[in-house]
Amino acid sequence: MPDSTGLSHVSDTALMVAACRAMETARPDGMVRDPFADRLAGARGMAIARAVPRIETMCFGVGMRSHFLDELLLGALAARGIRVVISIGAGLDTRPWRMELPAHLRWIEVDFPEMLDYKAAVLAGEEPKCQLERMAADVTDAAARHHIYSAVVSAKALLITEGLLSYLPAATVGALAAEVAPMGGIRYWLLDLHSPTLARRAGTNQTVGHVRDASALNGEEIRDLLERQGWTSIERRSYVTDAAAIGGERLRLAMRKYAESKMPPLPADDFSGVHLLGRD
Repeated sequence: MPDSTGLSHVSDTALMVAACRAMETARPDGMVRDPFADRLAGARGMAIARAVPRIETMCFGVGMRSHFLDELLLGALAARGIRVVISIGAGLDTRPWRMELPAHLRWIEVDFPEMLDYKAAVLAGEEPKCQLERMAADVTDAAARHHIYSAVVSAKALLITEGLLSYLPAATVGALAAEVAPMGGIRYWLLDLHSPTLARRAGTNQTVGHVRDASALNGEEIRDLLERQGWTSIERRSYVTDAAAIGGERLRLAMRKYAESKMPPLPADDFSGVHLLGRD
């Protein structure tokens, strides 16, 4: 697959995550089907992924996260009257193209301009299933955040921050949690959280090419911050208990190896997973 102009400005992490989705798509038992992931990862992304230790584990995690977020997203769109989705840090996500979304749905992708331009170039000629908009913005900048909110002042909206919050400065996460609801129609929030225990065991804090901010919060701190700002989990898919329903034999093999390592099992009430949050 040829690499498009601007690839040098796209993070290794984004390319690696696309490569993981491509690898999952190629598996008969893959947890996500993304026909665009291989193109977006390109030769560089696939090479990065293949060089990562325990890439199978990472593919499993990316596939599970994608599967659960897809499931909660479709449920929320069907049941909650959402008219707009804002995906902050959209990266190389392809949901507007690969999912059967309502044609009237506004989907706003927010990321750095180089990321948006790269994806647009690779997917040129592909028609999204919904009303796609792109917004170049740095979410750590207050003026840029308010510009994002202004796009949905009068519409019931859902925010997605997939794989993002644990890499942002703590002040930015706090600002998002406090500003989102009062500044517009954003009533729901889809995100993934990892408990500190799961993050250590999975090595999620050592992702290739994506350096955490020095003040970044861990998953428990993010959860507590969101709760203080009035965000509550109204539905979730657990990485501990719900994984068994989709992981199949892959999960059983992983658990066998895990047991052999003599590490204690994660408690069933571990909050790690994909959460749909709401706020009155």
